[in-house]
Amino acid sequence: RDINGIFISHLHADHVSDIYTLRYAIYTAQRDGYMKPPLPIYMPKSPKKTFKFIKDAIKKEFAITEISESLNLKLDGMTVSFKKTDHPLDTYAMRFECPAIKTGKGSLNKTVVYTADTGYFDGLVSFSRNADILIADATLQSPDMELENLGHMTAEQAGQLAKEADANKLILTHIWPEYDKNTSMGEAKKFFQKSVEIAKRGLEITL
Repeated sequence: RDINGIFISHLHADHVSDIYTLRYAIYTAQRDGYMKPPLPIYMPKSPKKTFKFIKDAIKKEFAITEISESLNLKLDGMTVSFKKTDHPLDTYAMRFECPAIKTGKGSLNKTVVYTADTGYFDGLVSFSRNADILIADATLQSPDMELENLGHMTAEQAGQLAKEADANKLILTHIWPEYDKNTSMGEAKKFFQKSVEIAKRGLEITL
């Protein structure tokens, strides 16, 4: 009932399969008057067959907006921009810039960047610049560096990205289940000495 929009970085199954289950919960909430239809969902249109399959399955409950680098959204005063990443499918990192928050020290803008699935590339640094929170792909650990051609970063690269982008907080996500998460955190901290955390279900962070 608290969801007012969904962003999907790309159409690999591990990022979209829950949509089909969620659809029934959304349908029930809309039917019973807890949620106004349709629910906005933002996602890329490629691959076309996958996009069409999803669109046909959820078109009654969701209103789809196709994302691209040229799209800049204004949502409740928040600006959302997108950057295509280094991944086998069309995949987009997302930058959420929140309205200025008045404090005793003046007004502060707050920014959250989600890298989505991606290998490391220079354009990601400028896109992540000065993020208050950087949620970064840390799928790999350094011994598996040769697998980076799969379109994923190591935890070390995530730490390097956070350092070069001058982020305030780094959250590591998309870690292989077999890996020891403390090892991933240690790799990231080799480069980034500020706050590092592991993403987990139900994690809430106050900006």
